Amino acid sequence: MAQQQAPLLSLAWQRYLVNLNKHPLRTKALTSACVAGLSDAIAQSSSNNKGWLWRRTGAIMLYGLIWGGPGGALLAEVHGDPFKGKADFVTVLKKVAFDQVTFGPLCNIMFMSFATLVLERKSLQFLGQKVRRDYPTVQLNGWKVWPLAALINYGFVPVQFRVLFANVVALFWSIFLLQRAKKLANNTVKQKQEQDKQ
Repeated sequence: MAQQQAPLLSLAWQRYLVNLNKHPLRTKALTSACVAGLSDAIAQSSSNNKGWLWRRTGAIMLYGLIWGGPGGALLAEVHGDPFKGKADFVTVLKKVAFDQVTFGPLCNIMFMSFATLVLERKSLQFLGQKVRRDYPTVQLNGWKVWPLAALINYGFVPVQFRVLFANVVALFWSIFLLQRAKKLANNTVKQKQEQDKQ
């Protein structure tokens, strides 16, 4: 069985590489959508939901398709210009710093907004409260994960695979964010139920 899987994985990888060369943005967007869907599948399967939330999975995949792949490709372009032709360690550190003060916080705000407005179907007012309350903690947790991931990505991963590497890290980060959002939403419901009892 394992011998049959190896050629299949090899074939899939070869096709991925061909598509990455021919259609880089489309391939990165579709890969991001698949990874986003996988992160939601893992988050849902570990959260004891009653039934599968297909709309949520589809929405998260759409987010990966529209933002994850194209956003990562855009970041690669932005990094490419000021750091073109430089690969020394100081340049890698500059890329990491630039990433962590621009793209990282933007991604966290975007995902929090998406999760609140689309997945939880809450209002803009609620989003504002949630960002003020939760964003600092989310961003601080992000800075515990993403600088090391970015250092590995910019220092060791070939350019054409950087979005894929970031997607793999994002898989785990998204699970964390989705679980956190669900926990906070459940806490809000419990608090409302307790207030209604009083």
